[in-house]
Amino acid sequence: MTDIISWDKAIDRKVKSSDNKDLGKVQSITKDFIQAKEGLVSKNYYYIPKYYLQGYDGENLWVSLTKDEVKSRFEKEKAPDPSEFETPEYTERRTTMTKEYPDFANNIPIHSGSQSGQTTTSQDMVGMPWEKILDKEVKSSDRQELGKVESVSSDYIELKEGTVSKKHYYIPKYYIQGFDGKDLFASLTKDEIKDKYQRDSPPSESEFKTQEYEEQMRKTESTYPQFRYGVPFMAKESGVALESEPSGKTLNIPWDEVIHKRVRTTDNIDIGDIETVGNEFIVVREGDVKIHHYYIPKSYINNYDGSSLWIDAPSGLVSGKFERETEPTPEEIKMMSKEAPKRME
Repeated sequence: MTDIISWDKAIDRKVKSSDNKDLGKVQSITKDFIQAKEGLVSKNYYYIPKYYLQGYDGENLWVSLTKDEVKSRFEKEKAPDPSEFETPEYTERRTTMTKEYPDFANNIPIHSGSQSGQTTTSQDMVGMPWEKILDKEVKSSDRQELGKVESVSSDYIELKEGTVSKKHYYIPKYYIQGFDGKDLFASLTKDEIKDKYQRDSPPSESEFKTQEYEEQMRKTESTYPQFRYGVPFMAKESGVALESEPSGKTLNIPWDEVIHKRVRTTDNIDIGDIETVGNEFIVVREGDVKIHHYYIPKSYINNYDGSSLWIDAPSGLVSGKFERETEPTPEEIKMMSKEAPKRME
């Protein structure tokens, strides 16, 4: 198990960006930033503000920014004045990290970026960083437009709808379901959002602390441990064409419609409901107390009747084949997809 380490023990540790690129090794540490040196002959120096660090995985320190972002913002010849870091974005980042890790100023959090020497952190896991969703369009679960992201806080995102008669929605972050490369999607309908979160000024933090929302946070973080750093990616297409067996009939599945629908196996066993739709797989959640998450490649889907989605696997194989605690790697998804039963001609 990875140990928590203090900042002074980070000297000479390797540093990696959120897109899994090397940033060199830590040369020095101040109360405001770490200095990383990359290269032996042609040296690059990065002065990275501390609160952009995500954590330590036992081998590498991980930064919440891509390498291009680090190079454009923090590559310098000499140490910058700390006042250069004090942007609204960084203030928000510091608030979020301090709330999540109260001892951050003294110790570096554990980060599950690497296990058994194989790096699993990737842009797909982190998704779209919260600081980058400004001005993105947002849609409700019933595909209604909600406007654009005006601001992002540690607890909610603020949306502005309309140009003349403006409406503002302050939506708690954990009701944001995903980002499809163009739009953000909320897990609530537009009527629910208007009723609960349309207002003229930001809500207090206590207004979010409902039992329903606490459960939503727990469910989301169990599926996407990196949610606090970014919005998960989700499928862009509105449906998929599948050849159902044995008739060869084309089956179109509207992904925005199947969230929370039940999933059944070839022996007609209900294995839970769809929690998330990814580009290559669906996530099925089973149980309330003891929760199981099944990551099922879309190639296993063989029918959708409007109320249940059917997969081409018996219930006895579901746990052993699809159950995961964290999102499988692209290679695992590809391997599982190849094992899916072939459609009958």
